[in-house]
Amino acid sequence: MEFLVTMTTHIPDGTPEQAVEDIRTREAARARELATQGHLLRLWRPPLRPGEWRTLGLFAAADGDRLEEVLASMPLRIWRTDEVTPLSPHPSDPDHAGGATTPTSSTADNEKILRGILDEWKAAVDAHQPERAASYFAEDAIFQGLHPYTVGRRGIADYYGSQPLGMTADYRILETRQLVDGVVLGYTSVDFSFTDRPTLTVNLSLVVKQAADRWYISHYQVSKLG
Repeated sequence: MEFLVTMTTHIPDGTPEQAVEDIRTREAARARELATQGHLLRLWRPPLRPGEWRTLGLFAAADGDRLEEVLASMPLRIWRTDEVTPLSPHPSDPDHAGGATTPTSSTADNEKILRGILDEWKAAVDAHQPERAASYFAEDAIFQGLHPYTVGRRGIADYYGSQPLGMTADYRILETRQLVDGVVLGYTSVDFSFTDRPTLTVNLSLVVKQAADRWYISHYQVSKLG
């Protein structure tokens, strides 16, 4: 289901400016996570009076209870009131004209999901944070790097911990497929750069699955070119 949500924020008098800025930063990060998860579809800023803080958001959730969980997870909710309007398809909606149906997931949707988790993975690899990198994998993920395969986060963390300092990753998404609801296949090219050796380019196939409010890599397989 889709919902139009009018979000109105009232900051209590006397709130330190730094506290407001911290909440705004956390809110922006959470909004990106919700967009990656498919819950936050659009945000608009309507005409505002001086000092007014109001936002219109288009959200997707299984039902009203699930939407409330999503909205409650947003940091600004401590100062915000939300007015929710459930939406239903209109018979003249161009996306549904003539009884046509839209795909459950488009290529753009799949790429957005993959970028959401791969950007986090890349940041952890670039910072040489093996435990953080492993946290983006499912607990029982099958992992095939350039060493013998491993299963689970402990082995994945050990693999990234063995990589040289200064190694960075740059990826390009080549193909995506939605296998079933909540499961996306990605085929990518990754350049691993080093401080003391030439860049290594590999093919990376991965499967990501949705669990609760997050996506996790459940299968990761690298193959060298040539």
